[in-house]
Amino acid sequence: MECRKIGILGGTFDPIHNAHLLLGEAAREQFGLDRIIFIPNNLAHLINRKEVTSGDIRYQMVKMAISDNPYFTCSRLEIDKPEGIYTYDTIQELKLMYPGDELYLILGGDSIIGIDTWYMAKELLQSCTILAAVRADDDIAALDKKQRELATRFGADIRLMTFNRIDISSTDIRQRVKTGRSVRYLMPEQCIEFMCIKGLYR
Repeated sequence: MECRKIGILGGTFDPIHNAHLLLGEAAREQFGLDRIIFIPNNLAHLINRKEVTSGDIRYQMVKMAISDNPYFTCSRLEIDKPEGIYTYDTIQELKLMYPGDELYLILGGDSIIGIDTWYMAKELLQSCTILAAVRADDDIAALDKKQRELATRFGADIRLMTFNRIDISSTDIRQRVKTGRSVRYLMPEQCIEFMCIKGLYR
């Protein structure tokens, strides 16, 4: 069986929006990925987790948002873990689920600055390729330096990925809904309808 290249895009997705989708598509296009798996976080370790919409609701919105892209899928891998799960553990489970395939973890460029402090950082960096989304206003020199440092220390394969800043955030969407402002064109229409039906973020 031919080896596939699978992108992993985790996040709170509370709610998912068009910048998330564009990031997944940019990674797929730039690195020739065969599939992008969106994985909503559990966040069980956060003290203020009650402020986060339930995993089931966030998962449903992700499924709606990606339904028209044949390269996108989503997983309950993290939200079904009541005790929470670390990124390293997620990657290990995915390696068992997709033996022989190459895993590409998609992160914001700023994440690689502190990734060596993450749980099982060395093992994580040796388990998958990191795609770091670099925006025009990021400190490219600092990211290049960190990329080389992690390659030397851990043998990490970190690839910088061009991704223009898109000024959309889940925080802003929640605030817009709360204050009765429009979120049209910020997220898929079916997700907006779902939020209205469920009365989310009001």
